[in-house]
Amino acid sequence: MTNDNQNHLYVIVIAGGQAGKFWPLEREAMLTPFLDPAGMGSMLLGALKRAERIVPFEHIVLVTGLHGNSLLKGGEWPYRGQNLLVEPVWRGTAASVALAAAHVRKLDPEAVLLVIPADHYVYDEEACEEVLWKAASVASSREALVVIGIEALRPDTGCGYIQKGAELPMLEPQAPQGTCHLYAVRTVAEKPDYATAVDFISSGDFCWNSGIFVSRIDLLLHEFSRWIPELYRDLLSMSAVAGTRDFRRVAAEVYALLHRQSIESCLMEKSKRVVVITGEFGWAAPRTWDDIIRLKGTSGGDEEDVVLLDSEGVFVRKPQGKVVGCIGVSGLIIVDAGDALLICGRGEAGRLPALLEELIRRGMDGVL
Repeated sequence: MTNDNQNHLYVIVIAGGQAGKFWPLEREAMLTPFLDPAGMGSMLLGALKRAERIVPFEHIVLVTGLHGNSLLKGGEWPYRGQNLLVEPVWRGTAASVALAAAHVRKLDPEAVLLVIPADHYVYDEEACEEVLWKAASVASSREALVVIGIEALRPDTGCGYIQKGAELPMLEPQAPQGTCHLYAVRTVAEKPDYATAVDFISSGDFCWNSGIFVSRIDLLLHEFSRWIPELYRDLLSMSAVAGTRDFRRVAAEVYALLHRQSIESCLMEKSKRVVVITGEFGWAAPRTWDDIIRLKGTSGGDEEDVVLLDSEGVFVRKPQGKVVGCIGVSGLIIVDAGDALLICGRGEAGRLPALLEELIRRGMDGVL
């Protein structure tokens, strides 16, 4: 990536979504990006530190909701003003990207956008940074939306998938090193059912979609105009007043009429400009408490003040100072949030949405 192109690179960090994956710790007012379910720091903090290593602070834009904005105000986060966009309601990643594009387009019509959802952990930051720079270099020099793909290790129904096509050359200075390669894309698929995920893995040509992608802003807007024309017109309306007092008002009017949709389903699955760059950097996007156990490689959870007698495979997450004792049990997930307690069998955490629906049906939605 040339120095000139580097000067036009902006990182968009998306910290939104729906509550529920990590209940009872996760609530409407405390979404996943702000949590630390694995004891590794919040996913949002990790994403922002990643962004700060790649671009100057003024080229980072954080997109979050009203509750996220309240959390930012209550902490020592420096994101405000031009660095912060607040969505009036969650309408999916397509709307989040459109809002950020409208904002950055006014700042720099030649911008290259690196979009990072704050929903994952990275173990090897240096390797990740290398892959992101390669992706940005490809995106800045080609007519391509460059998605970061991750080797699919198992048939995971919580991940989106990308079917790789022919391998493409990466000319200098983007020449591949190690496990980093560029491919044409045959298919972009949203989260499949288990049988389909098994077929994807068996085929050998699918990778996980990390949700991270890079695009020149002019190409991104072109693809919006072709595949999501209504949202494209909304984007232009917001961009026209970006940087003024009217921006939040116009954004609120736009969001009031939007329906929820992901950038994958309404654009990536349709666009003919998508390519995928693969690289290994220890990416993990936990969707359930079972994923947290897999990620940590332990069944202990909070070790302090937990006493297990004739018990194994028990994961405990609890308030500091609370003592938990277990006798003669195995394969349990125990998460104590003070006003709500989850006791769940290992391997059953994916059924959490059904439990939350039952709580709502019984009028217990005050703990959601």
